[in-house]
Amino acid sequence: MPGRPARGSQSVRNLFAVILAVAGVTAVFCAAPGPPRSAVLFIGDGMGPAYVTATRVARGGSSGRLRMDGLPHTALSRTHSTDSPVTDSAAAASAMACGQKTANGILCEDATAVYRKRDGRKLESIAVWAKKRGLRVGLVTTTTVTHATPAAFYAHEKDRDNEAGIARQAVASGFDFLLGGGRKFFPEDMQAEARAAGWTIVETADALRAVPGLDRRILGLFSDGHLPYQPEIEAARARAGGEGAAGHGVAGAGGGTDQGGMGDPAGDTVGGPAARSAPTIVEMTRWAIDGLRQTGQPFFLMVEGGRIDHAGHGNWARTAVDETAAFDEAIGYAVDTLDPKTALVLVTADHETGGLALNGYPDEKDGIWSAYRDPWGEKGDEPYPVVTFSSGPGTKRQTRRPPHGADDPRPSALSLGSAAHTGTDVALYAWGAGAERVHGTVENTTIYTILREHLEGKTRGR
Repeated sequence: MPGRPARGSQSVRNLFAVILAVAGVTAVFCAAPGPPRSAVLFIGDGMGPAYVTATRVARGGSSGRLRMDGLPHTALSRTHSTDSPVTDSAAAASAMACGQKTANGILCEDATAVYRKRDGRKLESIAVWAKKRGLRVGLVTTTTVTHATPAAFYAHEKDRDNEAGIARQAVASGFDFLLGGGRKFFPEDMQAEARAAGWTIVETADALRAVPGLDRRILGLFSDGHLPYQPEIEAARARAGGEGAAGHGVAGAGGGTDQGGMGDPAGDTVGGPAARSAPTIVEMTRWAIDGLRQTGQPFFLMVEGGRIDHAGHGNWARTAVDETAAFDEAIGYAVDTLDPKTALVLVTADHETGGLALNGYPDEKDGIWSAYRDPWGEKGDEPYPVVTFSSGPGTKRQTRRPPHGADDPRPSALSLGSAAHTGTDVALYAWGAGAERVHGTVENTTIYTILREHLEGKTRGR
């Protein structure tokens, strides 16, 4: 009949429709052509939402803004481990680094691992995955480079406290650089092995600045234990006639402490010479980003503000604010320097520490370091501090002098030698290419997925 399609025409149209449908599905999740992509993951250890709020208000008043406040996409991240609603740093960092949940105390092994008793199946971290595919890879931390958070990006270990064993895995990682503390875990024989494997070891901020570029592997060991706190570095530089880190006032000196293990505040004093010679988190981040960009190659970088958590364990609120503010400044450098068309910046925390809270209705002019007394409160109510913790040594069980002295500790409700972690959700912020993936409430394992999809050049339609 005239106008009637040939018998095969409908079949052709059906086949064409199937092809279009498949193409549409592929377009939702496909590899996008274009220049190679890079990513920076910032982890504020222990930095719950109240830490961000306290830092914002302490630095700029209630209407102030931090650099992380300006990141356009946000979500809530669920932090539980496989064996507890409250995670430690090892399980949380492993979830972000490897994309699977595991038990507290475990580094990059699956949920069959038992803390200190049995290894599980090894998991591959996003950093190792990136290195295998030719990306430059570096880690920056204010803790030891063998501590739980950085170690989750290169080590497999059933006991996060086995830092001597983890140090050997650090040397074997083949990453482009590891910057932080922990020199005591790298004895002379291991340092010799590291040099033989192509690592250049630097121990001061000046030595780091003198490194011409990433034509060699750099192992920065700037302290025997964790790096000094930000106010310790600033105070030491001020006493020596130098300049403190940009954007931060100089605070009183203090001994500082190594917080190791699963929240244990005990450890070696890290003030003294290290405070005068160690780089700040901002300086390490600048060095890392500048060096990575100069290579012209795509990269993955993890930056940890690890001593935010340690200040929280000690209930040292002013020091926690200093650490968070320095961490925020490092974030600002990344956002100001990187290309949002090819680079993704994620900012989050592994967990919250200590249950930090801002209480009452203080006048703006009095600030958060004041005490508040409700004029309409019950008879006999006493003034109370605006900033408190739910657990920890508070003001009465301090065994070390905090960087800000007696004005640093804040009261806690539960008297503990070291504040406990909490199970509250933490914030996840995103900027740059692929940042739109960050929204809603997600598991912390999603961070791995977002990073990998971005580095693979995959895009998602909506």
